[in-house]
Amino acid sequence: MKTSVTWLLCLILSAMPVMASAQSNIQSAFNALIKSPDTQITESHVLEKDPDTDKKTSQCDVYNFVLPADQFKLIKNIVNAIDKDSKHAYGLYSGRVTSADQDIILAVGDGNGNNNVSLTDLGGDYSYAAFLAPKSEDPEGIYRYAYGISYKQSKNNDNIIGKLVVTYATTLKYRQQVAVEKQQSQWKMLNKMNKELQEEDSWFDMLMSYFQSMSDATSKTRIALATKAFKVIRDSSKYPEVTIADKVAIREILKVMVSDNKYSESVLNKLLNQCLTELK
Repeated sequence: MKTSVTWLLCLILSAMPVMASAQSNIQSAFNALIKSPDTQITESHVLEKDPDTDKKTSQCDVYNFVLPADQFKLIKNIVNAIDKDSKHAYGLYSGRVTSADQDIILAVGDGNGNNNVSLTDLGGDYSYAAFLAPKSEDPEGIYRYAYGISYKQSKNNDNIIGKLVVTYATTLKYRQQVAVEKQQSQWKMLNKMNKELQEEDSWFDMLMSYFQSMSDATSKTRIALATKAFKVIRDSSKYPEVTIADKVAIREILKVMVSDNKYSESVLNKLLNQCLTELK
């Protein structure tokens, strides 16, 4: 059902703040398509703020549309506007996807979880640009806006089916930096733990420390921890203090982990199963 133009314009203005006119052409072209009386729109919106600072931390606006084929000029205007405003962008991307291609996903918020949104799940052509958020909104310079469109003709070629997307998220560079820092922190923790365990030289305590550290670790760190656990279990004969009760306890813990979806990644799961096999 077509949304009220007046209400929709207010929503667009609140969802797409004017950022020193950096994306003015894109915003105008988006509005023209959404306001068109020929456009059928289905929309969804997400806006999140830090409750302590009231600073915006996440935004995702999605407009699925169906447009008569003879109104293709509205699509062309958006593609041209993205290209025109690209002089203010730090990234410009376009192309065509088929069912065999990897979907184009735009990050939302911190880029984690299920909030990220697909731009090209419908297939067809796409174009999007990324712009740094204005300093007045993000003094640290870690957030960006992404504006994108994807579209294709319907089976009978009388309509154009597409999607407009606007997202607010941390930049890829910042997310990568956070990931590296987290990885480094985990490795430091792992090295410290290894040193402490070597001093304690306890088979059971060593394995329990590995398993406990896996809970919040990255996939790469979990595999490293599982590898270490496998070696410790394989070399159980080097630890004379190991009791049957120790092995029974570790075996039961491993059974729970193997069946937990958190540890279902193929390489990790195989390593944990191999640990079980080595427990004789």
